[in-house]
Amino acid sequence: MHEAAELVRVIVNRTIVQERKGRGRRGYGRLLAVRLLVFAQLVGIHKDEVLERYLRENRGIARILGFKEIPDRTTIGRWKQKLAPVAKEAFEKLSTIIGMLTETELLVVDSTPLEDLHDPEAEWGFYSRGAFKGFKVHISVDQEGLPRKALVTPGNRHDSPFLPKLIDGQRAKHVVADAGYDAKENRRACRRIGAKPHIARNPRRSGKRRYTPALCKRKRYVVEQFNSRLKEMLQGCWVRFKGLARKATIVYTALIAMLAIALKALIEDRPELLRRIGAYRY
Repeated sequence: MHEAAELVRVIVNRTIVQERKGRGRRGYGRLLAVRLLVFAQLVGIHKDEVLERYLRENRGIARILGFKEIPDRTTIGRWKQKLAPVAKEAFEKLSTIIGMLTETELLVVDSTPLEDLHDPEAEWGFYSRGAFKGFKVHISVDQEGLPRKALVTPGNRHDSPFLPKLIDGQRAKHVVADAGYDAKENRRACRRIGAKPHIARNPRRSGKRRYTPALCKRKRYVVEQFNSRLKEMLQGCWVRFKGLARKATIVYTALIAMLAIALKALIEDRPELLRRIGAYRY
């Protein structure tokens, strides 16, 4: 656990999460809050009360993360409500670092559902297996299966309009997506970043015969495997926290945890760690 805390302290630093400027009492600050939420994802502690108790029983871990006092579970819950934009920005900064360390040959775009029948903000939507009620994680991953951009939405949002945002600012030679992203604007978005689009044709939209590019057939498994790893990292914890904001926070902090492991693997030249989820599980 000490190694996990040290990894979070190094990766989630003041460059990645900048504190607000201004006067007044700042409390714990955004940096420590994001550190703790990422640490919780890294070690697999998904209940606020369990996380508070763990810190009280392991003061050395708390000190490594930067805490002089232990936050209570109510405080931790408030962080999940309000820190989604901060966690998203931190994730995107780490993704940029990944892009500096590895050349991006390929981006694969997809979405995966977070089913939750009882969340009052959940909406009915559709994915490959049919209807579901909940939320969606829209994601782009590179050829190594590492997340590069992500958005969390209610389940009723269609996938296609999000492709430009999921590849914006990226550099890649190829972009792969299924027929749910079949649109002229999406192909133009791929070309704007200098990438060749490999998007399956949807006959209901184009009126043409269904067609799936060869690269789409060969490489879609990359994002499908990532979706499974993300669900493994989250361990179904999204049903514990109600509302889009809280779910977005736990998704982005889970993505940061995944990239923290990946960065360690790249820096130490340990490819066996690159996509490993359970390296620090509690």
